[in-house]
Amino acid sequence: MIVDTRKKLISEWGAEGITYFEESIWSSSIMHSDLPRVRDFLKVNNFKYFDISIVRPQDDSIERMKFRTHYSEDGQCFSTNYGITVPKNSNNLKLTIGLEGEVKNQECQDKTLYIINSLRIIFGIPIARELMQVSNFDSKNYDVAGHHSELGYASKFDIQDLNLYESIEYCQLRELPVDALILLDKAFQQRFPDERFILMWVAFEAIINSLPNLKMNGNKRQKYFQEELASEIVNKEIIRLRDFRHIVFKEAKFEEAKVEEINWSLYMAIQLAMLSDCPQRQAFLNGYEQYILSRS
Repeated sequence: MIVDTRKKLISEWGAEGITYFEESIWSSSIMHSDLPRVRDFLKVNNFKYFDISIVRPQDDSIERMKFRTHYSEDGQCFSTNYGITVPKNSNNLKLTIGLEGEVKNQECQDKTLYIINSLRIIFGIPIARELMQVSNFDSKNYDVAGHHSELGYASKFDIQDLNLYESIEYCQLRELPVDALILLDKAFQQRFPDERFILMWVAFEAIINSLPNLKMNGNKRQKYFQEELASEIVNKEIIRLRDFRHIVFKEAKFEEAKVEEINWSLYMAIQLAMLSDCPQRQAFLNGYEQYILSRS
């Protein structure tokens, strides 16, 4: 049935230059009788090259794949996958989209995310609650699509060396807002840099906002890094991070090649913002300055 559907879409959309396809399956509470309304919504909003249906496993043999990050005895980072059974007769929404270009290293294409999250906002989150599987196929290999639910991905935060230099245990934290810690917790759970940056930046702003004196966060950033820490090097780096933030928050654009490096620098800025005046803070500052100078 799935292969027949793929053949049909390849035939119909191929005539218009569509040769690559992404098929995603999401746990869902929607019924067959409601699908025409969903299709009408997508057509009214000018979505093209999509097919939407409901699929239900007939047995317990289908698995979704998850990735688990673990560390060996010597501290090396590894990612391994494991299967979780998709329950028999469970209700799932299947979305197939046509793409002009080949799928790259991304869990879901932007078009898939656009459609799925539009449906969630309009019809409710249970219409596509959790990603179960993603398949990519093309006009030549419609029957040998690879399946995955998650991509194995190790960021700088997964493979970084631990900070275990002398006397680090005597670091003194300033009083921190709980909101910032919640945001950081969510940021470090993200697999992909874009989402991590947004959460880390908001956490950074919450920490800066908790600093005494001055009302504007921009002034607080400058006062803290340029005046209290007396580092023009770091202050200029914070301005660079702020400018990147402006592009993301005001123009909704990511410069993909920069995001992971930006996150790494922001992580070090957050370290400094969390510490009160102590010798260890100076050590972190020296290390951050060296990192900034080595990168330029």
